[in-house]
Amino acid sequence: MRVRILLVAAMLGGAVPGAWAQPAGQTTSPGAAAAPDLASYARLLEDAETRLRQAEQAASRAPVNHQGGAISGQRIELMQVARSAQDSVQRVPASFAGNEAYRTADRELRETLSSMITAQRAGGEGSTQAAEKAVQIIAGLRQQVMQAAGGTGAPAPAQPAAGSGR
Repeated sequence: MRVRILLVAAMLGGAVPGAWAQPAGQTTSPGAAAAPDLASYARLLEDAETRLRQAEQAASRAPVNHQGGAISGQRIELMQVARSAQDSVQRVPASFAGNEAYRTADRELRETLSSMITAQRAGGEGSTQAAEKAVQIIAGLRQQVMQAAGGTGAPAPAQPAAGSGR
């Protein structure tokens, strides 16, 4: 528990806002390889979107703070998943890094995640709304990537169950 409190204190104490921003010209996180192609990148974005949505839903059901003012575990998880989602967005293939859809989504996501930090510092209200906005940004980028990759961005139609007689 003490480690979590210290981690959140570091995140909320000012270390994180700078971590949301990447140095100019850097499109991937240090140590993370760019996705090899647009289809792989779309899958990364879909995974990030799903994880962030799940963390946002869990945080919205949990108390903002526990007794004594400690941030709830679900809020800590939300912040960690949000940072991971940003890392996934920044694993853009070189062929798409100059695309306006990517540049806009990356900028908007950084701004949204910074507002999430600000909301958490101010007592937590609004951080789940910022997370939902981040999910929407990632979903929109994923659709743009799917279109660029030749897909529609829509989920594949459900297949009939085996043995259904069709």
